[in-house]
Amino acid sequence: MARRSVQFWRIEQLNGDDLRSPFPARQVAEVLQRAQKAGTDRHFIGLDGTVLLAQTASFSPHPVILLDRVRDTNLPSVGDALGRRKPLPLAPGDHLLETTYFAFLKRNVIAVLTSGNGPRASRMGEYLEGMLGLELGLVPVVREDIEEILSRLEVSRFEFALPAERLSEKLMEGEWADVLDSASRLMNQGTFRISLSVGRSGRAEDKQRIRERIQQLIDLFRRAGSVEHFDYVVAEGKDSLTGDREVIDLLKERFVSHIEVDPDVFNDPRKSTAEAIAILSKQARDNEAFFALTLPDIRGSADSISVPDIVAGGMAAVREALAAAASKEEPTKAEPASVKPADGKSAQGSEGSADHELVRG
Repeated sequence: MARRSVQFWRIEQLNGDDLRSPFPARQVAEVLQRAQKAGTDRHFIGLDGTVLLAQTASFSPHPVILLDRVRDTNLPSVGDALGRRKPLPLAPGDHLLETTYFAFLKRNVIAVLTSGNGPRASRMGEYLEGMLGLELGLVPVVREDIEEILSRLEVSRFEFALPAERLSEKLMEGEWADVLDSASRLMNQGTFRISLSVGRSGRAEDKQRIRERIQQLIDLFRRAGSVEHFDYVVAEGKDSLTGDREVIDLLKERFVSHIEVDPDVFNDPRKSTAEAIAILSKQARDNEAFFALTLPDIRGSADSISVPDIVAGGMAAVREALAAAASKEEPTKAEPASVKPADGKSAQGSEGSADHELVRG
C-alpha cells in the first residue's frame, strides 16, 4: 500500500472580490469537457515553464477535475531485473503526466487528492486564471474543532521543533521544562527537534500505554500557552471514528487526511480516476458536518458567474489579441480563436505565478 494525502481548501475570492455565491465548478467542468471533445488545445505554460493540462473526470456527486503536470524533459529511467537503466518507453509525442485530483464541494471547498509529484493546489488557480480568466483566492480549511479531533485521535507520533536560541527561554513548566533545559546545554544554534512515537514493535498493551503517555504530554504541551514560539508542532495518529490517518498541525489547527491506496490501481490510468473519485466522495461525506458547522453558508446561483469557453492559446492569447486590436488606429474585431503559438501550446499568462506552496505550517 502507498500513502496519499487529501487537503481541503476554500475558494475565498474570485477575481479579487469576496466570493459570496457558489463557485461555478460545474460550468468550468463543462467548458473543459467541450474543449476536450472539440480537440481544443488545453495546455497552459506557467511563468516558470511548468506545463499544465486539465480535464474533467466527473460531474457527480461533485465536479472532479484532473490537473496534470506535463513533462517531456528530465524524465526518470526504467531499470530491468539486473538494474540496467534504459529510458522510459514513450512513443514519439508522448509525455509524462503527473496528476492531482480536485473535487469541488459545497461551500466553495475543494478537496485535493495529492501525490508527491502532481501539481500543488495553487496550480489549479494558476491554470483557471490563465485559461479562463478566473482568478481564485485559495485558503486552507482550518480545524476549529481541534479539541474534538485530539480526543478521538489514537496518537502514534508527536513532534516539535524550535530554534536552539529559544531553548533557554521559559516556555514550558514541569517535564517539558526539564527537556528543554537539558537541550539548551547541548546546543545554542540551529534547530532542536524532538519526536515521540509508539514504534512498530511491542505488545498491543504496551503500545496503548505509550499512546496514553504521549497524549498526556501533548495535553501538557498545549496548556503551556507558548506553542506559538515553536516552528513546528505536529500530532499524528488514526481517527478512531473514520479510521483515517490524521496529521494535525497544532500551530495552525489544520489537518491533512492521509489515506492508504493500492499503488497498482493508481498506476493504471483506467482505474485511478474512478478510485480517486470514490476517495474524494468519501472525504466529502466524512467532513460535510464539520464544514456546515465551521464554514459560512453559500447562497445564490453559480450561474451568475460567466465562464468563457477555452480558445486556442487561452486567456493570455485572447488578451494579447484584444490589446493588439485596440492599439491600432482603426480597431478591428479580434478573433482570439485564431491566435495560437507556433508550438501548439498555450502562451503563458502574465497572471500566472511561480510554483509555491500555500499550505500554512
